Order: sequence, then C-alpha cells, then structure tokens
Amino acid sequence: MSEAPVLLAERKAEVLWLTLNRPGKANAIDTRVHTALREHLAAAARDMDVRALILSAAGERVFSAGADLKEFAHLTPEESRLRNSAEELRLTLTAVLDFPKPLVCALQGKALGAGCMLALAADEVVAASHASLALPEIELGMPTPLGAAMLAARANLSVVRRMVQQGETLSAAQALAAGLIDAVVEPGDLHDEALARARALARRAGHAYAGNKQWINRGLRSQLVEAAQAATALRQSGPKT
Repeated sequence: MSEAPVLLAERKAEVLWLTLNRPGKANAIDTRVHTALREHLAAAARDMDVRALILSAAGERVFSAGADLKEFAHLTPEESRLRNSAEELRLTLTAVLDFPKPLVCALQGKALGAGCMLALAADEVVAASHASLALPEIELGMPTPLGAAMLAARANLSVVRRMVQQGETLSAAQALAAGLIDAVVEPGDLHDEALARARALARRAGHAYAGNKQWINRGLRSQLVEAAQAATALRQSGPKT
C-alpha cells in the first residue's frame, strides 16, 4: 500500500486548498512537508486559474506540532548540531511570504513551534475558538530566533517575550487580542470563513496585491535570513557550560 501524501491539494473554483496531512504525527513538519509546500506554492503562483490559497491541516485538534524531531533521531549529537534545519524552515517561510496571491491560514487546532511560524506567515489567519499558538522551544532548551522574528512582525515586544522566553501558550482569543491572528470563529464555521476571506481577497488579487505584499513583507524576509543564521550558529556551538 502506498503511503498517503503529506500534503493534499484540492481546487475549489479559484481557491486552492493545501492541507497538511500527517494527522497521526500531529501534522509535524518534516523534510517531505517542506518540499511539498514549496513545490505547491511555486506551482500555484504560476497557475493563472488559482486566485487565492488556503493552508489548512487534517484532524480536529492540532494544526501542526512543529518540526518533526523524530525524523533525524538516528543522528549523533554532532550530526544533529550540524544539520541546517533552520535554513530549511526559513526557505519554507520565505516561500509563503513570497507567494504573490492571497494566502489564508485556517487554524483548526494547536499550532506549535514551526507550525505556529507557518501559520503566522499567511496574509490572514482565521482560527477556531479552541485553537492556540505556542513557541515551546525554550522548554526544550532550544533558541528560536525565527520564531521571535515571525512574532515580532505581528505583535508587540511584550507578547514576543512571553511566548519566546516563557513559552506561554496563547488561546485563539488571546492571539486575536495580541494581533497575531485576524478572526476567531466556531469550529464548524472555520471552513466557510476561511473560504469567504480567500475569495474576498482574490477579488483584489493581481499585480497591485502582489506588489503590496512584497513591500509589506520585505523587512521580515530580511530578518529571517539573519534569524536562520543565528539559529544555526547557536545550534552548532551547543550549550555553554
């Protein structure tokens, strides 16, 4: 039996739905997911019939648990330190930021670590009322310059510090108040709300939308380069004793 695809693609008229499809692994993001996301985004950018995109996830409780830490569990500590996972994540986040058409994230559950960053890279984020956002890397002794950069693009310094330095989880309502997401709806309304927003943005899509989006994201895009370099250097140097 062939393995299920890690990313599902479905067209609904002018809107393309991309769905993270690893519910048995809490939609953890591994190398295959990174590759599939970037490939589908590039293809959708070229497809003139696609006017907007919605990023969603399979399952009811978890949008994504973040990076798949088990993917490289077989590596030695030295090999693990040298693996440039930060650059892989940066490339995916940049692909989302650079997507020239409207991109809405439908957040149906918990978004942790890289999953949180992926959601925040969207133009708009619509969340189910039980969804939440967190960057728990600090609890694992892992620095997250990329997470800090993604948060700082949407929220104030207090929120960044609470989530990055304390590992605080924000509920959907708290995330809305902090400016991290754009709307909170009942779970049963998430699909329709995300689709309505994507279609509304699609009516404005075109050269002007793409140009505005590029300008809006220019600062964050540059910061992600620095953040990935910092994360890689910190990982390779290891903890200080």
